[in-house]
Amino acid sequence: MANNNVKNEMVGKWKLEKRDNNFDEFLSCRQVGWFLRKLMTSSVADVEYSLSQDANTFTKVTSSMGRSTTYNMPTEGEFLPAKTLSGKEEVGRIFETSGANMVQEMRYNDSGEMAAVIKHKVEDGKLIVDMKCKDINCRSVYVRN
Repeated sequence: MANNNVKNEMVGKWKLEKRDNNFDEFLSCRQVGWFLRKLMTSSVADVEYSLSQDANTFTKVTSSMGRSTTYNMPTEGEFLPAKTLSGKEEVGRIFETSGANMVQEMRYNDSGEMAAVIKHKVEDGKLIVDMKCKDINCRSVYVRN
């Protein structure tokens, strides 16, 4: 059975407190189109995490401007998201580290190239999300909602 400590700490609703100014660069590196990047950088999205009763599925719901997007991730093994930021097929996996991070890795399905590494950590009651694409690092900080 997987250790779900970080995921359990992440469960609940979070509101964006602050984000690095290079979020647009991160999205560009992730091959997000111009229009979607503008929408994502000009709006504030709240997130809600939940863990299924059997702890096999970790779900992220992102809400902004009256719309919400649900993203289910199995806690074991790889998954193919129905929709990706780049529009390309990607393979993802999530796992917890001994350093109390929940890490999400995304790779392009065709090349196997790393698309992004996203580390989540709950520290001092805040959710810290570090996103990395190639040499671009971007941090978002959320507070409980």
